[in-house]
Amino acid sequence: MKDQRLYLKDIIQHIDSATLGRLNVPEIQRRFVWTPEKFKKFVDSLWREYPVGVILLWEAEYNQPQSAFGGTGDKQWIVDGQQRVTSLALLFGSKPYWWESASEWNDYLERYDVLVNIASPADALEFALPNPVRKKAPEWVSVRSILSSGNLSELAQELGKKVTTMEFAALHERLQSVRKLEKFPMYEIVIDHDPEDVAEIFSRLNTAGTKIRESDVIIALVASKQLGWVRENFNPFLKGLADKGFELDPSVVIRTLATLGGGTARLRDVSKGFWEKSGTFDNAWRETTEAISYVQRKMAEAGVLSSDLLPAHNVLIPAFALYARFKSDFRFPRTLKWLLRATRDGRYSGAAITTLDQDTRLLGSCSSFDEAVGRLTDQLQASDTYAAEDFQRDYRDGFLQLVQYLAAFQSGAKDWLCQEVRIGFDRADNQLNEGFKPEWHHFFPRALLRSQYDALKDVAANVVVLNEKANRSFNSKPPKDYLSSNAVAPERLKEQVVPTESKLWELASFAEFVAVRAGMLAASVNSMVAGLS
Repeated sequence: MKDQRLYLKDIIQHIDSATLGRLNVPEIQRRFVWTPEKFKKFVDSLWREYPVGVILLWEAEYNQPQSAFGGTGDKQWIVDGQQRVTSLALLFGSKPYWWESASEWNDYLERYDVLVNIASPADALEFALPNPVRKKAPEWVSVRSILSSGNLSELAQELGKKVTTMEFAALHERLQSVRKLEKFPMYEIVIDHDPEDVAEIFSRLNTAGTKIRESDVIIALVASKQLGWVRENFNPFLKGLADKGFELDPSVVIRTLATLGGGTARLRDVSKGFWEKSGTFDNAWRETTEAISYVQRKMAEAGVLSSDLLPAHNVLIPAFALYARFKSDFRFPRTLKWLLRATRDGRYSGAAITTLDQDTRLLGSCSSFDEAVGRLTDQLQASDTYAAEDFQRDYRDGFLQLVQYLAAFQSGAKDWLCQEVRIGFDRADNQLNEGFKPEWHHFFPRALLRSQYDALKDVAANVVVLNEKANRSFNSKPPKDYLSSNAVAPERLKEQVVPTESKLWELASFAEFVAVRAGMLAASVNSMVAGLS
């Protein structure tokens, strides 16, 4: 780690489009989010010589990214300080070379043009954003125009013709006071840690702001090694999945790529050269997209029409690896059965990279699909059978929602208000479920249960899957009332294993209803899981 002191004008030289300097911004951080008001306060702080923090840079031995214009050279990535550096570029009117759109940049220049009142006291200059009144007032001058002026004396003479109440010396003094911003010192700290440490450093520095992970740093690395790959390959693939309702965290895709091409889900253990353009990388990316696309299609056929149903997405990585490793004898139903059990087990929830790495490496030592699934299953503690008490727990348990939804989907359950619409998720290419977004409806509305059955109101046995309109329409009404007034057919109840005995729909029978339906749900889910064998 090293540090150095630079003036603002030096920092600008290192990001300017004309000079292609040494500072770079990874694609994971390219969005400028400061408001004009925050930008104005930043300029005011610089003029007052307030501390504005250090700039943290990353200099790795393999960090030699291509520039936005195709050139190469050693670069230092801005890990912390991108908003400040981009603000400096706006202040000095110097477009960073990583900012692609010239028209967008010009729009920012107009909106982020801070003005200074040169008629205000020399030791208390006033800074403000443009408005119609200030734009017409000669005493309000663009700070950027002062910093870019080649001759302050000529600028002072020109302004003196408009601000006749001020003498040349006073005007020149204020202009020089602003010009001193060029000499404002900022410190750079340069680190050369591994990607995992860089992500942790960034996260600790930004506890209340943007979060990045190790996988984000790796994506930025690939972007630097392969110009345009993230924009032309990675992002479109993610968007295609999202358009199908299967919105995956980028880390899932990048760890799958590392598993299939680098042999490990632990990114820091992947060879640094793997991320460069090569036949090995291209083959791994092709296998990754093929495996994810195939499993996603099979998940949709099983009813997982949205990734939102999955409590944790890391569980998908071994499933993708199973397909890539054993295409010839890959069987999705058995894979889904394992996936449900692993999800129930919580094996890949939270910080599970070590576990994930162990299991994906295990796949590499297996000679058949059956062996691989068997050994993966041996790692699990959770059972794949269910009892009534499981559905007497809070329905907001993500796994309970998943299996209860899948059981209803596989029974062909339809909505209770629009009784010809099958439950599912609204997707453009899925006419069967068009316009449907499932919600969890309390069969006995919560408002009816608060006084007598408050502790039981949110159990899984008291919820069914309906669309948003039905959930709102039935809200707060007793079951007998909304079922009767909407002529909900008995078949609709059976599809979601709801007791059809009307006596169980009475508030006084709520506890009995929960017990009966919990047993019915357990039998339904057990039947669904057994069918996956």
